[in-house]
Amino acid sequence: MSRVDTEPLAASSAARPRRLPRIDRRFLPVLGASVVLVLMLLIGQLRYSTPHRGFISLRLLSNLVADNSYLLVLTVGMTFVILTGGIDLSVGAVVALVGLVIAVLLTAGVPLPVVLLIALLVGAVCGTLIGIMVHYFDVQPFIASLAVMFLARGLCNIISVQSLSITDPGFGRLASWGIKLGTGSDVFRINASLIIAVIVIVAGFLILHYTRVGRTVYALGSGDDGLAAGLMGLPVGFTRVGVYVLSGVCAGIAGIMFALYTKSGFNLTGIGMELDAIAPVAIGGTLLIGGSGFVLGSVVGVFVYGLLQVIIAREGLDSWWTKVLIGVFLLIFVLLQRVVSARRSKG
Repeated sequence: MSRVDTEPLAASSAARPRRLPRIDRRFLPVLGASVVLVLMLLIGQLRYSTPHRGFISLRLLSNLVADNSYLLVLTVGMTFVILTGGIDLSVGAVVALVGLVIAVLLTAGVPLPVVLLIALLVGAVCGTLIGIMVHYFDVQPFIASLAVMFLARGLCNIISVQSLSITDPGFGRLASWGIKLGTGSDVFRINASLIIAVIVIVAGFLILHYTRVGRTVYALGSGDDGLAAGLMGLPVGFTRVGVYVLSGVCAGIAGIMFALYTKSGFNLTGIGMELDAIAPVAIGGTLLIGGSGFVLGSVVGVFVYGLLQVIIAREGLDSWWTKVLIGVFLLIFVLLQRVVSARRSKG
């Protein structure tokens, strides 16, 4: 081809506008939640900053993590469950049961490491019961987890209907341990709960996105009841039971963290906590029908939830406004999910 022939082609390609890379629709809800989080921080900075201290500070971030560390752990387990198309309504009751078990066993003189191991086993057993009912007896996840919720809450009432203080010295040292970063009153405190939450988040991220089990989790939420995953040789039964065991273990860890936070066990702890765990998962972009979502998106959802509580407190509003606004946010993000799902199915 001569130079004369190639010049028009070069000119036309140079004149053609370059298209920006398209964003995967799966990331749109996560991106939306991240934008909401940034906007809330900016509004807080403009509205609540003082000449001596800005709203965005190490202290704010420290309080957000400290107050919601147990919720971060719960949402990791809940993300796995919802990705398979399931639900776990038992996590709040398991948190309460674990707190009471810790209080009773420590009072009885059981060594702290053994108590913590038993607390994890309590959560694992509750999750295993749900997984077995869902996979082997074909019970709907809503009904199976509801049954275990009633079981755990009933055991709480059998153990004690009074708040039990945890006075064990070793547990107290673990609860009060921390490292402060920063100067003056603007400090970020690293404590045991923060370290546990980070470990759980990183582990959940790696399992979900870099293992065969993670691929099976997504496949189970594809809507064919795991048929395609089974044909591909993926461990369907192990994974379906495993996500509920994981959720139960996360609830057990969250129960330990909540006990570290309150230094007590109480039978009414965690009422409605399962909804507090589900809402950030949905806000963070995980489809409630399963098949699409990310652990880090759920983490963003938790921070949106926690920051909303801070802003409502700064405004002097009653705490129930948190539920109202979270309901509004949840409705918006669920509608966004529906739009994304509809466009994906058409594409």
